[in-house]
Amino acid sequence: MRLIEFCKVYPNAASNELCQEIIDWFELADAKTIKADRDTRRDIQKWIDPTDDKELYNKVETIKRQTLNYYLKDFPLVYRGQRKLISEETKVQRTDPHGGGFHNFHAEVSHWKNIRRCLAWTIYLNDIEDQEGETEFLYDKIRIQPQKGMMCIFPASFAWAHRGNPIHSGSKYISTGWWLYPKEGKQD
Repeated sequence: MRLIEFCKVYPNAASNELCQEIIDWFELADAKTIKADRDTRRDIQKWIDPTDDKELYNKVETIKRQTLNYYLKDFPLVYRGQRKLISEETKVQRTDPHGGGFHNFHAEVSHWKNIRRCLAWTIYLNDIEDQEGETEFLYDKIRIQPQKGMMCIFPASFAWAHRGNPIHSGSKYISTGWWLYPKEGKQD
């Protein structure tokens, strides 16, 4: 198998209405916010907190769990523990054109602090012009074109190093995060 076969795309995982609801929330919410502005990254990130907006949080959680179940049907050996994988955070991110984004290749597991990350997930919240804003994977030379409502899940380890490619025609919105191995047993 090629590495990219472990990267699964689920078109229409989120409805157009939910995608717009998340974008509207992002633009209006007074939520935990990070404005990344450094040489390697420039975007705005907010987290949907279940204590502040439980309804929206639960809508996204439902999509995340349903799509994870599809992924685990294809790859049941992702996790063989007695508990379920967990996704503790739901981040929403806006990348603006002309310099915004995270264009360095990176893996979601890069040091011991994030070693529990098993899978990465992304829901694309708006359509992006062709050949802009793709999620590009380094080793298989594959580019995933963002489409509104599409969800992508892939392994978090170094073999799936990826980046977000530049956009020029408009802002890119995504919701993203990780599936983590739960803490189990005495080794924790």
